[in-house]
Amino acid sequence: MITITDLQYSQKHQEKLDVYLPDSDDFTTVVYFHGGGLKVHARAKENFVEIAHSFVKQGYAFISADYRIYPEAKFPDFLEDGAAAVAFVKAHIPTWGGNGKIIVSGQSAGAWIAAMLCLDKKYLGEVGVDSETVDGWIIDSAQLTAHFNVLQNETGTHPFAQRINEYAPLYYVNENTKFSKMLLVFYEKDMPMRPEQNALFYKTVLAFNKDADIEYVQLSGGHVHGSEYKDDDGEYAFVKTSFAWLAKKGL
Repeated sequence: MITITDLQYSQKHQEKLDVYLPDSDDFTTVVYFHGGGLKVHARAKENFVEIAHSFVKQGYAFISADYRIYPEAKFPDFLEDGAAAVAFVKAHIPTWGGNGKIIVSGQSAGAWIAAMLCLDKKYLGEVGVDSETVDGWIIDSAQLTAHFNVLQNETGTHPFAQRINEYAPLYYVNENTKFSKMLLVFYEKDMPMRPEQNALFYKTVLAFNKDADIEYVQLSGGHVHGSEYKDDDGEYAFVKTSFAWLAKKGL
């Protein structure tokens, strides 16, 4: 495995990413945004490094990216950073030996970022990336209504409030919604309303496009349990679920 740490991916801001590459060429690349309520930097947290190693062992490159956070950041800083990270990775894939395929993924707040990049195409579009060219999206326990910390920080709204507005991936689902493939992962004892939000998103996408390539999987445990705690076999359920889906989709 080849590891490259502390790469600054934007000329405008100081946020960085870490790159984990397999000892081979012709690999698919996973861009991953950590969770933390848009309030912490955590790209090198132990579980994310272990998840990166698991992906590399399966022949994938894994990119773990930070992004601007509250209280210094304001909406949509974190989305602009996410788009910049994806664009940076796409530009560097040829030099790293990748096959050009990209999966965008994330946990909790990072999954919300990934979903927003998928559904609101302007952020990737502003950095020259067509969101439909992303080969897959793996969304781990995202809030698909307006993110609670965005609501609270931008409007003073109670974090339990459910809003479908410009802060919500659901807001952008319509008859023109297109993406390659998406896996939604959530948990049996997830955060309040999180299972229902994922189910509503899933049903809404299919209502507009019955042929959309979208799946959702409920795992056991609490919020992001599958990417925070290992199962008895020493692996993360999120990783195992992702690998099964990627294999099925030929990614």
